[in-house]
Amino acid sequence: MKLDLNAAWDQAVRLIAFNREVVLVLAGVFFFLPQVLFLLLVPIPDLAAAAPAGESSPAMVAAINGFIAEYWWAILLLTLVQTLGGIAVMAVVGDPARPTVSDAMRRGGTYLLSSIAAQLLISFALTLVFFAAIFAGAVTGSRALVVTLSLFVLPLILWLGTRLSLSGASIAIERIGNPVTALRRSWRLTDGSGFRLTAFYILLFAAFFVISQVLGLVVTLVTALLGAELAKVLDALFGGLIYAALMVVAYAVLASVHRQLAREQRVSVPGTPAGDP
Repeated sequence: MKLDLNAAWDQAVRLIAFNREVVLVLAGVFFFLPQVLFLLLVPIPDLAAAAPAGESSPAMVAAINGFIAEYWWAILLLTLVQTLGGIAVMAVVGDPARPTVSDAMRRGGTYLLSSIAAQLLISFALTLVFFAAIFAGAVTGSRALVVTLSLFVLPLILWLGTRLSLSGASIAIERIGNPVTALRRSWRLTDGSGFRLTAFYILLFAAFFVISQVLGLVVTLVTALLGAELAKVLDALFGGLIYAALMVVAYAVLASVHRQLAREQRVSVPGTPAGDP
């Protein structure tokens, strides 16, 4: 199945605009507000101070491990809330039935554990591939081989992650409760589109990264003229806004890609009508 990337992006924008009232509510409740509260109430370690040269160091690792050990509950709660929000957003923009806010939130609660299980399976699979490559190089005792395998395994991990990236959309839109079935569904949908979709994701991430960095620089210049407390609040508000926008666009893109590939898959089957998924 050939994926039309321009059509996928255009449809994602239309889906957001068409459902903007519901999407704004979900984005505010599940992404913006939780992210702002997290940034304001949880002390984020200063990694730049731990590693002034910009390189990994024992002090940086210790700071990260200490932060996770102390605030694991906050990270877990934030993850659960935002995963539920992701399901709700994809259900709203991807389901032709156009569920209401309450319906989307109920669906998020119903399939929350399925979505988390799918994410854990994906993380485990990608981590396994990475360590398998490192282990293969370590067995030979060749540092050059370890570096070479690491360079080759990164594109492989990106490709595998892309092939499984529609599992969440399959759960949210098609209401697939079995995480393994959702992973298989994603694998079938992305068959033949893995490389194009990987490039699409990378381009979107790069564009959003550049935009967020430019806006972040502007906010930093403004907050530098203010007091420390007010600057912290403004930074948190800006961080929450950027994160909410990123999540909404990302989930809308996943829903759009899922709709297109699911439609094309049905059309490819003789006698199957070509309606909306």
